[in-house]
Amino acid sequence: MKIKLDPGAICPIRAHEMDAGLDLYSREDVVIPGWGSHVFSTGVHVQLPPQTKGNLECKSGLYTKHNIVCFGTIDQGYTGEIFANLINLHPEPYHFGIRDKITQLVVSPVCYEPTEIVPEIEGGPRGDNGLGSTGR
Repeated sequence: MKIKLDPGAICPIRAHEMDAGLDLYSREDVVIPGWGSHVFSTGVHVQLPPQTKGNLECKSGLYTKHNIVCFGTIDQGYTGEIFANLINLHPEPYHFGIRDKITQLVVSPVCYEPTEIVPEIEGGPRGDNGLGSTGR
């Protein structure tokens, strides 16, 4: 995957060779208020491989310890800057410094199946039984 960096951007890396996600970093010093959010400019652009997408996913430590979430999708054809909207789901403010990890980019395959409008669809044994249908 090809990566282009704006001036001052920090190159995304995998902390460990077998990590699924590339860590993206803060380029600014920001306090996200309790129940608030902030959109971070990463300065990172990617050229995703064919038939893939990029997912912005929560850093597990930020999520489990501080209730900070981030999610988003980067389509294969998008080569603009990646922005990350971090949401603080906790009443206390959270401080991010420059070079702090804010989210991770996970690249995964995509199937570009054409859509077709039909009067009925075939289902599996679950049918249209949805939320809670399998028990607790």
